Amino acid sequence: MDDTNVARDRPAPAATHPLAHVRRAHGWSYQDLARVIAEHARALGVPMAARREKVWRWEHWGVIPEADSQRALARALGISPREIERHPWPRWLPAHGTVPDGLPWTPEGSRTALGTLLDEAPVPGDFPAAEGSALKDIVADWDAAMAASADPAPGGHVPAGVPVPAQRPEVAPRARGPRPSSSAPAAHYAAQAPGARPLASRVPEQAGAPGAVDRPLLEWLEAGVLGLRQLDDRFGGAAVRHRVDADLRVVAAMLDRRLQPPAVERRLLRTAADLAQLAGRAAAETGCHASAQRCFLTGLRLAHACGDRALAVALWGSLSLQAVVSGRAEDGAIAAEAAVRAAGGTPARVRALAASRLARAHAALGAEGAFRRAAAEAERQLAAAGSEPGPAWLYRMDRAELTAQTGLALLDLGLPHEARTRLDTALAAIDPARVRDRALYSARTAHAHALTGDQDGARTLAREAARLSRHCSSSNLRQALAPLAPFLTSDRPVER
Repeated sequence: MDDTNVARDRPAPAATHPLAHVRRAHGWSYQDLARVIAEHARALGVPMAARREKVWRWEHWGVIPEADSQRALARALGISPREIERHPWPRWLPAHGTVPDGLPWTPEGSRTALGTLLDEAPVPGDFPAAEGSALKDIVADWDAAMAASADPAPGGHVPAGVPVPAQRPEVAPRARGPRPSSSAPAAHYAAQAPGARPLASRVPEQAGAPGAVDRPLLEWLEAGVLGLRQLDDRFGGAAVRHRVDADLRVVAAMLDRRLQPPAVERRLLRTAADLAQLAGRAAAETGCHASAQRCFLTGLRLAHACGDRALAVALWGSLSLQAVVSGRAEDGAIAAEAAVRAAGGTPARVRALAASRLARAHAALGAEGAFRRAAAEAERQLAAAGSEPGPAWLYRMDRAELTAQTGLALLDLGLPHEARTRLDTALAAIDPARVRDRALYSARTAHAHALTGDQDGARTLAREAARLSRHCSSSNLRQALAPLAPFLTSDRPVER
């Protein structure tokens, strides 16, 4: 069977290649795209046949198009030949997950970005939405927005970095009845007890316009995000991804009504930013890297619009860590530096988070001196935080987490003995409820033990990581377990 018949007769799976998203965006079939490339190749003085099967091979077999085909496709898409030189195939393609450009850093711009994000289905594939110079442009845009918001903006917009006053939200008076418990966020996703009234009957009627949001509903939404974070800790991103997406759509619909008083709108924007960060983590764990990055960048807009600088720091930190874990250390450093700049004036625990992300990025780049300075700053800030809890979503940033992150950075630097000490300490202290993190850190600690000659310790930790991995799903965890396969299949010593 020739390639043409393969392409015609065999049902192709949902392709993850960026070329598939270029075709879908323009409504092109394989033959359409082949014809477009041939036409633009002739315009460049290169005779070329319009063969659909070669497009199919590019998209499904990983075949790299010849230089003339790439030049012709770039011409058709309006892309400079310089981009082909700067970014090897297929990274120069304007693929899925592109970041909305030119939107104002306002609640209106944030709503538009959120709507665009929700219109795109997450697609697996290791193709970041923005990297290198594109990411630097986003950082510059963010810095400009931060500078512009130093003075109060018209229309009641609370500028990023300006704390929202601790005032009662402008909502209707709460009717009598049970109040959702913020200390029990699991109520957001747990089944209702027999005989309990549904949520709609517990939310009081609005005294104002239909569709306005009252305090109990806000509290329910906010507590639900924390509950989803705890589910993510226990079962991994795949377990919560669809629920996070559903909740994000609910909040987006409330924001689109434009009926909320300013204080309520700020809380909805903050909730949406919180959900966007969680959605990004879930997407990254399931291999949807461009979607994850877009979630984080959309969350950054939402956090800016509601004036929550601490959450903006966390979102920059998430962007940084995603880049480091996926092998883009330079992008990780760009995002981490933005996090550190944004962290000024935030609680000490938030500043510790930013410094920790910068330390991981420097370690991934092999810059040991810069790593140690950033790691020391993270330790200093966490010590300064003391018992100050910081934002509710920051509950994971404790001594055990910081020690674990430092241990992982030391592994990246090729210092397994020092890493082993840190990781052993972290594992002994980390909350048992954080199953996904315990599994990941056990796997990385096993690697450190293997590198330092402790075969028995490595085997024990590898098997513990594998046992915990049955309860959660994470692409990062699968990658960490892959090199430990010999410890899981044999009791014989493993050659290093």
